[in-house]
Amino acid sequence: MLDAELESLVALRNKVDYLEQRVESFRQEVGDEFFGRMRETSLDKLKQAVKCLLSTIKMADRSRQPFMTRFAWPILRNKRFARLAEEGKDFSGMARQMEISLPECKPDSATIADWIHYGECLASRLEQIASCHLYFSKLGELTVARSVEELSKLRRELVNDLQSNSDSLWLSWLRLQPARLTRDQRKLLGDYHALLQMIVAADEENQRLGKEAFSRYYRLFPKIIPILPCWAVTSLSARGRIPLEAAFFDMLVVDEASQCDIASVLPLLYRARNVVVIGDPMQLRHISTLARSQDQQLQDKHGLLSEYPGWAYSVRSLFDLASSLCRSEDIVALRDHHRSHADIIEFSNNEFYEGRLRVATNYSRLRRPYYDKPAIRWVDVPGKAVRPGNGGAINEQEACAVVTEIERLVHQGYRGSIGVVSPFRAQANKIRDLVYANASLSGNMARFDFIADTVHKFQGDERDVMIFSPVVSDGISRGALGFLGANNNLFNVAITRARAALIVVGDKSAALRCGVDYLARFAIYADQVGRQEPVDPIPGATDLGQKYPPVSNPERVSDWERLFYEALYRANLRPLPQYLVEKYVLDFALIAGDRLLAIEVDGERYPRNWDGELCRRDQIRNERLMELGWDVMRFWVYQIRDDLENCIARVQKWANAD
Repeated sequence: MLDAELESLVALRNKVDYLEQRVESFRQEVGDEFFGRMRETSLDKLKQAVKCLLSTIKMADRSRQPFMTRFAWPILRNKRFARLAEEGKDFSGMARQMEISLPECKPDSATIADWIHYGECLASRLEQIASCHLYFSKLGELTVARSVEELSKLRRELVNDLQSNSDSLWLSWLRLQPARLTRDQRKLLGDYHALLQMIVAADEENQRLGKEAFSRYYRLFPKIIPILPCWAVTSLSARGRIPLEAAFFDMLVVDEASQCDIASVLPLLYRARNVVVIGDPMQLRHISTLARSQDQQLQDKHGLLSEYPGWAYSVRSLFDLASSLCRSEDIVALRDHHRSHADIIEFSNNEFYEGRLRVATNYSRLRRPYYDKPAIRWVDVPGKAVRPGNGGAINEQEACAVVTEIERLVHQGYRGSIGVVSPFRAQANKIRDLVYANASLSGNMARFDFIADTVHKFQGDERDVMIFSPVVSDGISRGALGFLGANNNLFNVAITRARAALIVVGDKSAALRCGVDYLARFAIYADQVGRQEPVDPIPGATDLGQKYPPVSNPERVSDWERLFYEALYRANLRPLPQYLVEKYVLDFALIAGDRLLAIEVDGERYPRNWDGELCRRDQIRNERLMELGWDVMRFWVYQIRDDLENCIARVQKWANAD
């Protein structure tokens, strides 16, 4: 219902926008004062009066009469001209109201053309006034409709309730389900569990399980499915544990499909009626041990190259294959990002996702180690990279600095999870060894769910705080830099595993000059984020004067914001323009004690058509502001232009509320 109401609101807003553009030339022609008066004019009375006068003009036009009337026209014309003159006199009040003066000449054979032209102008003016009425009517509907902010708040509350109820329902089902099992079902589960343990033990010991045990296991499986309808397995562990039977499952869901090779998932696809493939092409791919040349030779040998080049093992993932085979209407773009603080995800959003992601993270759930600093912090550590015997790269100074940052987090009492990621296994191993050799850390790391590993280990994983060790510094080999330059997906995964904070420990100047473009751009981005000044969300209200004050970004200010500011000021309200809250710049902030109001003036500097994408981004923004304790109020520019009093009244009502 709320989504349907929101769709209707979007359609209504766009309708008002279209109508406003349609009547703009009329407004310019007659001026704001006359245009505003038309709102109160009775359109039905105007239509009736104009209809009568146009009919009389038609009756006085010989060219528009039937043949017999034209034949008798010398007898009829004076009477009809007199009637037109009389009706014109009666219409004079309406003419002044419509600001379209009657012809000064009396109607006769010589002047009837002027009256005919007047009738055409009158019909056009009536059409303009009707458009004006329709605009004001729809504007009124928009004004009384529940706002995007109200709907966002209700939707957020509803989603929270649904989430809470779903969790409770799931936990209740888990508690009740065992008690509902029959004696026979319990025996089936016991037998199945025992046989499964035998299969697993045989696999671990590289032994072969007896044929009878496997036969019994597969006979039990169809009876187990109604009791345990949902299964979670890796693509390789399905062998020997799930019957190789066509369409055995109704639905197969493959997660992290960009990292899944095609061959490994074929047996699972065979077992499924339908499949949902979930993946991110900007994250890691599977590691192929098959050379591309060998892959091509095998395809050619078995006659697959001409018809099935998209199934190539070495270069194509399941995600690649699925996205090329399914219909466009079956592709669902998951665009709302819920994991990370905006500071963390925005670089990847712009660098790898063309700004398509919408940051919908619930900040209240983030375990931030510090609230007075940006969520990205670069610890600049000049050092020297060396190449160990088994390949890769190590920077010992950088590794020691990582341990120092972990100590800082632990000793300040941080209670979230901590992870360390590096592109190079040798560096990840070095950091892990240093952590567990540290007496003050080694006994505590389990409670931080600590892990130090390469990016491949972290695919699909996350931590509250992630420390990234790039190792790029003096002495880094060309091969290591070439590896980084050719694997931007690896970097994307590395920096997006953090939920609340990303700490980069490395040589910033080396990153800037290393020749790996994305790393250099990230170093610049981290520096810019680090320079942002924190803003107190509840400063003392300041009287900035009755004129719109100087602001940091004057190019973003519309004339209607300036007008609205001055109108609010005259109403004894003290708005603060271009007020920064996290990454959002509010058009106005209004502060009443401990209550906060964000005011947005939406209009001319934005795309004219307000689509679902803009609406969803506004919803996310509103939800975040509400999490921070703000009320949100939006005004369209045409509301300020044509309904300013009601706009001011809405803000005053909020300010005067208890």
